[in-house]
Amino acid sequence: MSFLIHLQKSIRLFIPVALFLILTIRCGQNTQPPEDMVAQVNDHYLIKEQLQYRLPDGLDKETALVLQKDIISKWVENEVLYQAALQEGFKLSPKEEFFIREYGKSLLVQRYLNARLDKEYSVSRQDMEEYYQKHRNEFVRQEDEVHLVHLFVEHRDKVIFKEIDKTDDLSALIKHYYFDEKSTKEQPNGDLGYVPLNILPDNFIRTLKRMKTGAVSKPIKTKDGYHFLQLLDMEKKGTIRELDIVKNQIIFRMKRERREKERERLLKETKNNAQIQTYLSKIKE
Repeated sequence: MSFLIHLQKSIRLFIPVALFLILTIRCGQNTQPPEDMVAQVNDHYLIKEQLQYRLPDGLDKETALVLQKDIISKWVENEVLYQAALQEGFKLSPKEEFFIREYGKSLLVQRYLNARLDKEYSVSRQDMEEYYQKHRNEFVRQEDEVHLVHLFVEHRDKVIFKEIDKTDDLSALIKHYYFDEKSTKEQPNGDLGYVPLNILPDNFIRTLKRMKTGAVSKPIKTKDGYHFLQLLDMEKKGTIRELDIVKNQIIFRMKRERREKERERLLKETKNNAQIQTYLSKIKE
């Protein structure tokens, strides 16, 4: 296992070398300048498709243009130095060449596994229930938890505040006024599910401890605006989360386990079809 860890670390170390070498080889295969080239150093070229490999998805045009210029500039710098190194007789060491080959193998292996293993692993309700009963102790709450609906508004609005004061369904009111569309990571609006009580702000905790299940709080004023809480449930540390709360977690676990079993079956099958021999005695030499 320690060898595998060392190999993985070493492969990560030589990834930049591998990518650069592969890119350089591909760029230098053409004797005639390609029409879609975006940079050239002597008879080596960087084409537009290769430039796109380095761009993250979802960039706006202005940011993408700035990044492309930077990539081209760095490619030219590397290519100039690379060609100089070749002219002066520099070469990769056998160790570096080994790790580059191993990295190429790992890419192909991963593509092969994805093609063979990435499929729908169905999990039925009965499967979930059986798994839940067998692993109940893994779903014990480590902290007190509360099931909350949260609403944040920046400014006091008499009409809305009056409706909140009368409602027994804060989620419905949030949707009615489209507050859910104004939800942010910092100020989420809507059903938060179960959250540990101790991660909430102190003023929220004090308010919740005085509330009854189902109640909607009075506005909690902060420097940013006003918060409303509806307490749907409160569970103590040591209780077990219900199946419907942890079902997505169970589905993820079961699919991962089934994928791993399929991987083991595939590995066993390929091993049986291969001629394999190890010479452990030579390690001691």
